[in-house]
Amino acid sequence: MPLWIFPAVFAIAIVATMIAGIWLLLHLTALAYRFAGRFDIVPSPKRPQASRCAVHIALATFAGGLLVTLTMQVLAMTGVASAWLH
Repeated sequence: MPLWIFPAVFAIAIVATMIAGIWLLLHLTALAYRFAGRFDIVPSPKRPQASRCAVHIALATFAGGLLVTLTMQVLAMTGVASAWLH
């Protein structure tokens, strides 16, 4: 595997996670509607600005990016990633 692939995938995962997280923070009313009735969350009486599909996509992107980032961190700390680069 070329040397540039590991940091490139890591950077893409971090940027995707950050963008999805910021989007979710900017659309908290839509996120509250997604989790309404659970975890003592009460949505605002204001109508959400984003659709449920957009919230699900953002949640999936955030979770997937976080999973990839954490997996790559573990691989780098254990030394497995350096074995792939040779």
